[in-house]
Amino acid sequence: MQHLFKLRPYFLTLYLLLIAVSLGAGLASGAFATSSIFRAAEIVKNLEITTFQSGVLMTSIFIKLNVLLNILALYILIYEIFTLSVCRKKVTPLLGLINVILIFLFTLYYTPFIVEAQSLGEESFYSETFATMHHQSVLVFKALMASLFILFIYRLLRIINSDCKDK
Repeated sequence: MQHLFKLRPYFLTLYLLLIAVSLGAGLASGAFATSSIFRAAEIVKNLEITTFQSGVLMTSIFIKLNVLLNILALYILIYEIFTLSVCRKKVTPLLGLINVILIFLFTLYYTPFIVEAQSLGEESFYSETFATMHHQSVLVFKALMASLFILFIYRLLRIINSDCKDK
């Protein structure tokens, strides 16, 4: 246990890096890629691509993002359990748990549903069920990005404040 405590700054650095990379990847996937992919026919002349095909492309991007998010979720669980056992502070483990739940909701519930619906063809893409689930997945993703940002800032401020106490 003593060795783990000495390695804590390195685990925290990796933790913050994973959160920051995930936030960046989420922003790039959700905001930047979406607007380009769903407007691809306007951007590239003579490109014939349907909204359904654009959705399939977006799903392939989010499937890759899901790998990173699942790794982050496991790291959050491990790091926050370790931190809780050492520090006994409950705010960040609670934020971490909220993030893990949102990550797994997005990656293990909504994404598989969307992939399954797309595999059934374009008709399912226009169903009320798909529209509802897709809207919910967007809300969960936005909540995830916001809660990851809050967790990142909270952890960063804790580091800054602990450095200031020594001076």
